[in-house]
Amino acid sequence: YRSRICVMNSRNSAHSFSTTKLLQDQKGMTLLEVLAVMVIIVIMVLAIYIGINYAEKQLLINYRDRVATLLVTGELEMEYYRHVHDKPFELQVNREYIIDDRDPKHILVGYMTIEQKTAQESSNEQLLNYIYLEATLRWIDPDTKKERFIRMREDYFI
Repeated sequence: YRSRICVMNSRNSAHSFSTTKLLQDQKGMTLLEVLAVMVIIVIMVLAIYIGINYAEKQLLINYRDRVATLLVTGELEMEYYRHVHDKPFELQVNREYIIDDRDPKHILVGYMTIEQKTAQESSNEQLLNYIYLEATLRWIDPDTKKERFIRMREDYFI
């Protein structure tokens, strides 16, 4: 940087440049610029904070949905095992299942109902009778206070 100043001095002798004059002409950031940068930084930090909170809540919802799905799938698999081994179905009405027990003070419980229903389906001009099991696990989400549920079914042709 000094060599540039020296070259300028040697080319244009009418204008004398000195290091102190250059430093005096330098102006720092104005208060308005500092405030604008601060506002931008605050907005970015808030956006990241909101994003992290949303992701954490969504992760918890997905975790509970996955646990409920596994519980319903497991019960339907057990009913299929009973069917294959010529045992009767064990239907349930509001049987209690634990969905989330990470916090011992606030254990989230759901209630599963498995119902047997009959239906018909046509295939190649034939009318086929079948039964199906419909399993539903319901619970109240602690954050939104709204009911959530997972429902699945398994068909058994007669």
